[in-house]
Amino acid sequence: MARTHWFGEDVDTIDTTLAAVPSLLPAFDRSAFGANRFHDVIARRPREDDEPLQVGIVSKQYVLVQHADAIRSVTAEISKARIDPAKVPARVLISEYGTRMALRATLPPEHAFTADDRHPMALTFECFNSVDGTVPLFAAVGWFRFVCSNGLVVGTATAKVRQKHSPPLNIDEISEVLADGVTAATRDRKTFAAWQMRKVSKTELTKWVDGPVADAWGPLAAARVYAIATTGMDGRPLPPRRMAPPHAWMLANGEAVPGTHAPAADGYELAQILAWIAARRGNVAQRLAWRGQIQQLMSWLVPTRP
Repeated sequence: MARTHWFGEDVDTIDTTLAAVPSLLPAFDRSAFGANRFHDVIARRPREDDEPLQVGIVSKQYVLVQHADAIRSVTAEISKARIDPAKVPARVLISEYGTRMALRATLPPEHAFTADDRHPMALTFECFNSVDGTVPLFAAVGWFRFVCSNGLVVGTATAKVRQKHSPPLNIDEISEVLADGVTAATRDRKTFAAWQMRKVSKTELTKWVDGPVADAWGPLAAARVYAIATTGMDGRPLPPRRMAPPHAWMLANGEAVPGTHAPAADGYELAQILAWIAARRGNVAQRLAWRGQIQQLMSWLVPTRP
């Protein structure tokens, strides 16, 4: 898989614990942008022998939120729930100059969901932040499937928050999302159960792939969804048959997708395939956008009940 990038910057991945995350993140300062009365400069604080590094220009009204402060608000809420942050696995994505950060923390097994395929889905907390205005402060509670390291976020409006870096900005809402998300977990489990109950015929799969999936993600991604659903293999369409519907494309140089059971027989398995495709996007912003569309694509097969 190609190196991950985020708005052009390379991304490093750090696997650690939630308690250790704040100490691993860079910190930033703001200063006047010369005589400019509208903007300030954001600079990364030096570490060891480094020099301060200017990373962005923001408006005077911009609210600078340190990555570590956002994470500490999560840690405080988890501690209230009698969960030791030092025992909570965490994965951090940090852009090349440290301007953008994404965190995923995995909650204990008692919050998990195990499907009929016996692969557990762990309840996770995610937090995104930037110090240069390129990414809003965002937090959500979702689900993470260990077997193939893909993320399947199903949360509701009560389990996520998105705030621009402008006043008023309440960082405490990040911790509130965690509490609300755990409460919403019961509803999400019902969604998974409904997807498992929905049996999908090959005819329905073909119409879904060639229609909604291709319309949303393009024919190449749709062809991969169909191939994985029918063979359990991902790969590169070769040759690209632009005049043929996506389900008719042939794939070459395929790799087995962990956790799949071809042919996929129900909605839950298809949702996991969508999550796999979304997680393989090399651009973090696109990865998040595609993952956020999974529930809408699934609604074509399993209509969401009010």
